[in-house]
Amino acid sequence: MSTHLAILPLDIIDTLTARLNQENRHPSYATQFLRLPHPRTGLASLFLHDQHAQGDTTKTSSILEVQAISPTNARTWFIGEEVVADGKLVVMTPMDPMFLLMYLLRAPQTRDGSKGNFRPMQDIIEEVAATIADASKKDAQKDPSLNVSADDIISFLSLDFVQSSIKRVCDVKVITDEITVYRYSHDVVLENLKRKVGRLSEPRVAEMSRTLVRSLAKDGLMDDGKEELLESGRIKLACELLSQYLPRDILQDLIASYDLSKLDAHVKTVRDEELALLAVAPDTKKRAKPAKSVTAGNKNQKRKKDTEAIANADVDASGDGDKKKKGAKSSHGVEKLKKANVAGMSKLSTFFTKKAA
Repeated sequence: MSTHLAILPLDIIDTLTARLNQENRHPSYATQFLRLPHPRTGLASLFLHDQHAQGDTTKTSSILEVQAISPTNARTWFIGEEVVADGKLVVMTPMDPMFLLMYLLRAPQTRDGSKGNFRPMQDIIEEVAATIADASKKDAQKDPSLNVSADDIISFLSLDFVQSSIKRVCDVKVITDEITVYRYSHDVVLENLKRKVGRLSEPRVAEMSRTLVRSLAKDGLMDDGKEELLESGRIKLACELLSQYLPRDILQDLIASYDLSKLDAHVKTVRDEELALLAVAPDTKKRAKPAKSVTAGNKNQKRKKDTEAIANADVDASGDGDKKKKGAKSSHGVEKLKKANVAGMSKLSTFFTKKAA
């Protein structure tokens, strides 16, 4: 069995560890991988449904997006004494099932703008599973991993915690105590997405990320006196965060529901100033080049004159060398040595001659 290195939430790790240790095992508590269309791209992606106990009687379920980060070059992991040849890093991130429901339940909807009819959820689930499974068969012919089975869709939509989230993407009508009908609603989806944007754009949440703070500072929104623009900047960043799980048309409608005209005008001004500075910089360098060449020419002329002066000085020095030597005044020490009495003293050369045997 191959080994993979993965990052996943701590509570999921605790649950898996407990199961491996034969603790709190229950036949209805299961971990299941599901292949479902990604809400942004519609391509088949891998998700993990985990169900674990919380307390003695409560069950908690969650859905995690499974992603594999592959290095461009060959890599290996060292875990203790073991070498894992596969250098991929598997990341499992908790995900709001609302994003998946949003994509799945609108799949059978017509694109003519009509809202459709209210129907029992079981009928909707069957139609959604058949529609998406049939559409994925074309992609599966090229790549089998892109196949989305109807069983995975039905399994996901039948989960209790998913069923409780349906009201966040649908209009709901209760006909009787036993009959409730549903209809996908674009307005309900936008309303709940705006609630998410409101939470993400709160200062205490937005400033938890250094990346978001740097992005706001780059556009000059962190300066004093720009509180209104800063609030709009946080809203736009929150929309960009949600864009990772939103189809293009829903994202555009979400952004259009906010008045970001002042922010867009401010950002455009900042970008225009940056482009103007970049356009001026090359012209400044071009103008500086002729001055540099003139300076280089002056340096060459000066170097030539210095060379000629040194050559003339050498000629004068060779002709007048003897005169300078004769006319040069001896130092005070040399004059004293000239007056010293050297009678009886051996010459210096005697110390370097071979003594007679």
